[in-house]
Amino acid sequence: MTNAVPVIDLDLAPPRPRAASEGPRPMVVPALLAAVLLGVSAAAPQGTAMAPVLSAGGAAAAAFTLGPSAFYTAALGRGTDGEPGVTRYDLPGGDRAWATALPQNVRSLTLDPDSGVLLARPGNGPRMTFLDAADGTILWHLESAATSAVALTGARVLLRSELSDTNTRLTLSDARTGMRVWTRIVDTRAEIANDLSEHPDRIVLVGLDGRVLTLRFADGSVLGDGRLGVPLSSDPAQPRYATAAVAGERLYLSRREREGTSLTAYGLPGLTVRWTAKDVPVGDVHDCGPVLCVAHGHGLSGLDPGNGSVLWTQPAWTSAGVTPDGVLVAYEGANNPESVVIDPRTGAAVERLGHVLTVEGVRLRTDTGRGRTWVSVTDPADGRAHTVGSLDAAVPYGCEVRAPYLACPTVPGPTGVWRLPQP
Repeated sequence: MTNAVPVIDLDLAPPRPRAASEGPRPMVVPALLAAVLLGVSAAAPQGTAMAPVLSAGGAAAAAFTLGPSAFYTAALGRGTDGEPGVTRYDLPGGDRAWATALPQNVRSLTLDPDSGVLLARPGNGPRMTFLDAADGTILWHLESAATSAVALTGARVLLRSELSDTNTRLTLSDARTGMRVWTRIVDTRAEIANDLSEHPDRIVLVGLDGRVLTLRFADGSVLGDGRLGVPLSSDPAQPRYATAAVAGERLYLSRREREGTSLTAYGLPGLTVRWTAKDVPVGDVHDCGPVLCVAHGHGLSGLDPGNGSVLWTQPAWTSAGVTPDGVLVAYEGANNPESVVIDPRTGAAVERLGHVLTVEGVRLRTDTGRGRTWVSVTDPADGRAHTVGSLDAAVPYGCEVRAPYLACPTVPGPTGVWRLPQP
């Protein structure tokens, strides 16, 4: 066992030997120089502007993520310029805490604060590496082209291994040691339909044959096993079409048949019918807070979650979502969409935001004319969004928010981290 790093078998082929070392110190731009990346809007009142914390690396990062008190960034493996594979910077100071080289390109970083584990995954390779987020030590790794990490949460990692055309193995393991907690064989055609991002209590598997299997996340035991009575489809253009979605404690079956369209709400895990609404739009159902949203070929509809009745339909909107402060925001257009705050009761526009991407309640507005992105946060005192600064980036995609910090790629290359003003 190389350098005493455990290799977790999981009935997989043994992984390649690991190489881990501290690489050369990457460039960290002090706050004064990092301010070049920040243009503070004149609209921001004195004392309420976001403040630059650090600018990490001399080039664009392959991946990065924010923790409660740290920023993690990854170069492409060892990198041609000698940079380490993964680096941690402490916040709010911005000092580099550690750097660990990995024998793989890293394109995804996932942090589990509960276990203090950082998962590094490649873009096109089988190796996954689990590191101690505090000191960068490699805890364990596995390597299989047929295995993927579905979720890392609550000190556990859920792995999915494709065994054959019909069988898939789900394995829940300890995030720090890789030791198995439970394993179960399920249908390969079944997909996990519920959100597993934060402390899930269950796993809802929905198969193309209409079978719905609900497992307890903690131990893999069966909480419910039922059938929808209709096969699911992948092509909404077909005359007969059915699709299922999970939102909260319910599963929604949206279907189109010769007799017409319908939406049925089932209670989980028992798959108990709560209500069925006839002659409603067919499409992708998702939770929009006080309403159910259905995105379909003719726009976006809002439905009453109590009985499925259609409250409104807006042809211009293509999708919608609820911000952490409870605001319903709809999007218009596919490429560089414009966003608008809408009234959930009527679907009417309340405030047009323009080309704004909302990330964890922070609004990032594209200003293509100036090649910048303007940052706004909501003041709970007046409920209005106030501009607190701008980024040297024309398009804000790839930004991450974990209050009170904002991390974004920039045009010069380094990834910037800023501290947002807090109420």
